[in-house]
Amino acid sequence: MSTDIALNVYRTGVSPYQSQKFKEWEKSSLEQIEGIRYLDTLEEGSPQVLLTNTHFKPGKDSPHNKLDFKSVELIVHPNSGYDNFSKDFVTESGVPIILGNPVRAQAVSNYILSSIFERETCIPNENSWNINREWNRNLLCQKTIAIIGYGYIGSILKASLSPIVKEVIIFDPFKGFPSIEDGPLERADIVILACSLNEKNIGFINKSIFKRMKKNVLFINPSRGKLVNELDLIYFLEEHPKAFAYLDVFEKEPVSYDKFSHLKNIKLSSHIAGVFTELDQFIIKFEANILRSYVMAKRKKEKEALWNGIFKDLLLQNKIHEGLIT
Repeated sequence: MSTDIALNVYRTGVSPYQSQKFKEWEKSSLEQIEGIRYLDTLEEGSPQVLLTNTHFKPGKDSPHNKLDFKSVELIVHPNSGYDNFSKDFVTESGVPIILGNPVRAQAVSNYILSSIFERETCIPNENSWNINREWNRNLLCQKTIAIIGYGYIGSILKASLSPIVKEVIIFDPFKGFPSIEDGPLERADIVILACSLNEKNIGFINKSIFKRMKKNVLFINPSRGKLVNELDLIYFLEEHPKAFAYLDVFEKEPVSYDKFSHLKNIKLSSHIAGVFTELDQFIIKFEANILRSYVMAKRKKEKEALWNGIFKDLLLQNKIHEGLIT
């Protein structure tokens, strides 16, 4: 079927954990969509769709300002983090920005669930028969879990954990749940960060919040490092050796682990929660689905239906509440 729709697609950068062949695979897949032309080099004024990652930071002092955003129809950002976009750019550029939260949501949820099971129900390795059949553990049905943020990951966790734990408490004032300042954080045995980062919540998990947590709390952060005041976390773990933390993200990355080296009650990883073997293929499949829908809607002159339909929950513009990107 012929079409007069022609979309130039340009990728602004590839993350270091992706395959060296990623752009080759991406080009081969996306150019199978009728009307798509994948640009290997930036042609001034020509790209109509940008494929971005967290290193793409449009703004007044950004090197990406050389891009002519007046010619950009759509930005596809197949990442779960989107704090690289300023609210001013999102509201003033007029460019729809589609987020890739579903791409990594299962992987990050798996990291969180693995952390919980590893800490709470780790299976002992025995070299001889234990006649007493001892296993010193508490069942998860005795645990209350607090999830801070109720997006894709928070929703997966609630659905996964609700049948097997005592209680799941959600904190997300932008989704109709209480804020962490107002809700019953003190009841939580496990606290999970599953929220995005914005200018208002930098370091909001600080001394005052840690004081409200149980002395033996399990704290898990695979979201954004800047959500947590690391010095306050270190002090809390020093003071409460029965507490434990899993950190996959840090205030500044790459991070030196030296400041955590004296702690016995922490497990550190290198921003890997959202990384998995087939990530490149998941990204490309997500992009292809988005672009295929966009080309079809553009051909039928029904783009507005996308913004109110299948793209509604993925549109960054719809995450602006009370002057913040939530």
